[in-house]
Amino acid sequence: MAILTDDHMIVKKMGWHSTMTDTNHLGAALRARPEKLRQRMLQMFSSFNYSDNPITSMLISTGRTEEISGVRYEWELQGAESRPLVVVDNVIPVSNVTPGYGGIAVQVAFDVPWCIPGDIIHPGDMAHKARVMEQPRKHAKGWLYTLKAVNPSHTRSFLVESFSEGTKWGKLYSTYEEGAEQMGSTLFRPDPQILTNRLTMLRKHFKVTGYAQNQVLAAQIPDSKGALHKMWMNFAESEFWHQWARELERSLWYGEANNGTILGSTGRPVYSGAGLQQQIATLGGHVHNYNTLSGKLLQEFTMDIFYGRVKPGAQRKLKVFTGEYGMIAFHNAVMSELQKTGFLTVSEFFIDKSKSPYHDNGLAFGAQFHRYRMANGAEIEVIHNPLYDDRSLHWKIDPVTGFPEESMRFTFLDFSGEGTESNIKMINQSNGFKLNYVEGTASPFGPNVRVSSAHHGDYYSMGVQDSLGANIADATRTGELILLRS
Repeated sequence: MAILTDDHMIVKKMGWHSTMTDTNHLGAALRARPEKLRQRMLQMFSSFNYSDNPITSMLISTGRTEEISGVRYEWELQGAESRPLVVVDNVIPVSNVTPGYGGIAVQVAFDVPWCIPGDIIHPGDMAHKARVMEQPRKHAKGWLYTLKAVNPSHTRSFLVESFSEGTKWGKLYSTYEEGAEQMGSTLFRPDPQILTNRLTMLRKHFKVTGYAQNQVLAAQIPDSKGALHKMWMNFAESEFWHQWARELERSLWYGEANNGTILGSTGRPVYSGAGLQQQIATLGGHVHNYNTLSGKLLQEFTMDIFYGRVKPGAQRKLKVFTGEYGMIAFHNAVMSELQKTGFLTVSEFFIDKSKSPYHDNGLAFGAQFHRYRMANGAEIEVIHNPLYDDRSLHWKIDPVTGFPEESMRFTFLDFSGEGTESNIKMINQSNGFKLNYVEGTASPFGPNVRVSSAHHGDYYSMGVQDSLGANIADATRTGELILLRS
């Protein structure tokens, strides 16, 4: 059964076949030629369902990527397979009213030992991300974790209530220092000035047992001339690549810049770069709170972004990323605006013929607005961002709708840039992608028939690392509307 088919790629799940050897194994080819296959691999697994990883898919599929040799980059500013961790015991002394203040490590007992050193977690508030610093240790009521703030501050601490019993913490991604040996967990369930950001190093590993090798993922992948080549890998690895694509997506949105205060297990500093939300908030993007979305608000906010920066005309186009409830709110706002004009003809736009077993003249009623075209050429298009709906990441519930507040967050991005350049890019490090296998009696290519192996277990493990980041050249052409009920 095909699970991804388009003009460029065919991917499906099927049984193992004798023609599937190490010479056409996708992982082996990726390890041997990462510069050729890294983007294609990421595109494939971020596009099984385009809406799963919209910013990754959009940037890669439209060629909005750039490769650099170092870990820093500069530019001129011109204008739920997994569930959250649950706190089961508050071990922080009552006298400590500023946990984590100044970069001091804190401890908390969670219900499960799923996260490991390097994993970035948060308590439903993206302003208070923490890094797991040590392996979880058995505790009377669960597992004891040692955490440090991702961006330690002498003016900010964790919220005390974040460590209350029952509070949920979710994993975002995993970050590591240069020369790291650890890897992140896989869970099966910037007046013109020069701005600087840096790439974030992400790592991940997993194991596949000998019993999980009967089903494979077969893919036909095109080369630079368009010819398709048959490749394969164990289907169990696909879950790893799905999660890897999701974690990269999370880092592009929620990444937070730090100054290397956190030290990894090797004693070297763990750096991370600013994601899209932080760049918008700190580099001149338009960020406003709202209570009720309306057509008037959308018009005024769009004008704030474009006025004096982009002349009226076809270049005034914005992609607006939001959650599912935000999409409904957008539709209702545009519908209300249309009704005010008196031009709406219901039968013309909202009623279609529909085959029915109950009537010869079956009809269907309904439509949904996903674009809003305004005066002076301004146009906004809504794109669903599933991260904003993810209940394993967002637990602040809007009392009016009963859905996560983040689901009604609107992130406005202008992708057009100067000339042929894109205002928004994904930045990759040259030779930053690395992949390795450690074999036992099982290998990525089937039962291990080699004379020697790294261990005697009936499994093989795989580790991947990459260094990448997001870049907004001109943040004044972006913005966010964030729900805040009065």
